[in-house]
Parts: sequence; C-alpha cells; structure tokens
Amino acid sequence: MGFIDADTHVLETDATWSYLADDEARFRPNTLDTDGSQTEWHGLRRFWYTQGQLVPRGLTGLHVEGIPDDGVRMLDDVPGRVAWMDRLGIETQIIISSFFIVTLFSDADAQVALARAYNRWMAECCKPFPERLRWSVALPLHDMDAAVEEIRFGAAHGAASVLMRAHENKRLLSDTYFDPIYAEAEKFDLSVGVHIGNTFDPTYTKLNGVMFSVAAMTGAFVNVFTSNLGERFPNLRFSFLEAGAEWLPFAMRAISRGIDGAARRDVALGETPLAGTNLYVACTYEEDLPRILEFAGEDNLVLGTDFGHSDFGLDLEAHRGLLARTDVDERILRKIVDANGRRLYGLDRAAEIAV
Repeated sequence: MGFIDADTHVLETDATWSYLADDEARFRPNTLDTDGSQTEWHGLRRFWYTQGQLVPRGLTGLHVEGIPDDGVRMLDDVPGRVAWMDRLGIETQIIISSFFIVTLFSDADAQVALARAYNRWMAECCKPFPERLRWSVALPLHDMDAAVEEIRFGAAHGAASVLMRAHENKRLLSDTYFDPIYAEAEKFDLSVGVHIGNTFDPTYTKLNGVMFSVAAMTGAFVNVFTSNLGERFPNLRFSFLEAGAEWLPFAMRAISRGIDGAARRDVALGETPLAGTNLYVACTYEEDLPRILEFAGEDNLVLGTDFGHSDFGLDLEAHRGLLARTDVDERILRKIVDANGRRLYGLDRAAEIAV
C-alpha cells in the first residue's frame, strides 16, 4: 500500500482536442507562442488562445529542477508517470485538469465540446492503469444536462471526482443551480474537488493575482460549511485543494461570529468542527499541523503534491516530508497520507457502481 496523492495535474496537448467531434472543430484552442510579455504571471510564453483568453499551455517559461519531463506531465508517457509514482511511493494519483482551472466560459456550446473532449482523452490515457491513475471530471457548468452526462461518463471510466472552483458562473457553490451535478456525483460516489483557479478575471493573469484564487478558497469553504448541502446531499464529499489549510482556523472563527449573515452560530473553537463531516482539506507538509488539527481533526486532512505543475504548489516529496515530522503522532500523519484520501475518493470501494 502506498500514498494517496489527492491533487495532481495533467498538461493538456493537441491530443486532448483530437476528441472533438467534426462539427466542434471551431472550438479547438489555438496555440500562441509569445515573448512572455502578454501576461505578468511568471512570464509564461506559450498559451492556448480560446474564448478570447490566453490560457497557459504547458507552463512554458517555468522551470523547476528535478521535475518530471513533459511527456510524463502531459500523459504522452503514461508508463513513465506510473514509474515516477513508484519512485515517490504513490499508490494512486487524482489527476486534475490545468486548462479547466484557468479558463472562463460564456459560450455553453464551447464549454460542452471542450469538456467532453477532455474527459474522453483522460479516460483513454488512464485506462491502462485503472487503480493507479484516477481523474477529475471537467464539467460544462453552463449546461446542466451535459454536465450530468459527463459525470455519468466519468463514473464509468475511472473518474474519482468532479472539478469545481471557489465559485462558478458567478454563483456560490451552495446555489441550487448546481443541485443536478451534486445529486449525480453523490449517486456515483464521486467527490467534488474544489480547486484553486481563475475565478477573478482579469487579476489571475497578474503576477500576484493567483493569491486571490487561494484566498477565495476560504470563502468557498465557509459557504459550503454553513449551507444545508450536507442535509440535501448527506453522502456527497467535498475537498478543498491547493490552498493549504492554515486558513481553516480563521474560517472557523469567522463562522462562529456569524460571517455567513446568520446569527452567531456559537461554534466552539476547540470542538474540531470538521470531525464527522464530509468536508476534506488538503494541507501542505510544512504547515502548523498541531493548530490545524484542532479544527480539522485527524480524519479530514489529505495531502497532494501538485505533480504535473511547476509552480508554488509543487512538493513532489510531500508525503515523505509529512511523515518525517515529529510534532504530530505518526498514526495521524499516516491517515493524512493514506486512509483519508482513500475515503475522500472512495478508492477502496469493492464493487463498481452501476452506470
């Protein structure tokens, strides 16, 4: 048994869009090579041009020593990716899109076409290693019927979660607009992975703008925690990914003071409020875990490496780094690197759910 990597990524390629239908070819993103001045965000030079936006392609311009080569990160070399996992002690990766955490859509037809192409590409890439490579469904959230169909496809082809950001379509995650996808995800035992991403156009293209995306995770958590989603969908699991977990004490204090607009909820700060809930937070290996555990408890923290990217979120040896800590009981650390992720993503379900 190895570690569960709760948050990894793929870099999309031309092969991704080869799954577009002939009548959807007009939606194919174009490649634009630049001198890096078109965005302040890390001086990236290569982009997808789609929906009037520049979307980073392949993170060209970012280089970190010791990261996997492009073939591994782009899933051109799937066995090579699994070999990297073996090297890091990872049993299962949850793979999340790079393109769909950045792109904003106003054209529903384009979003449906590109999400459908991406999901079929991912299913094909991960098929040779169904127990090692699991993935997150890209959802065309402007078309709920199409989104439900994509969840069904993903559930039948190795997906473990569905992808969302801190808010979508100018709606909070608790908005009943999203109920059809929550119901379908719950039906097929897929979690909802809330990942940092572009919800603040145009600031996301600025050098420090990505921090607005990180900060938005706190708001998304407060919204979900104080909503009645847990009553409406009692078996639906949410995760909050790549923003660390040190915001959790602040969020809980804000909730206890009634920041959600209701009367003060009187949440005692020492009660490990996440314990017993279906809400999971991805911590980092170097955070103040003793403090975080007061609020999260030992069953609701998971860990991801950001494998595939080469930015501030990357910690390839995060699982081993966490286990090397001496300020938290090893039993709890092992839950974070293994058992909690299995429970979040339903990885130990013995029988397949009929689709």
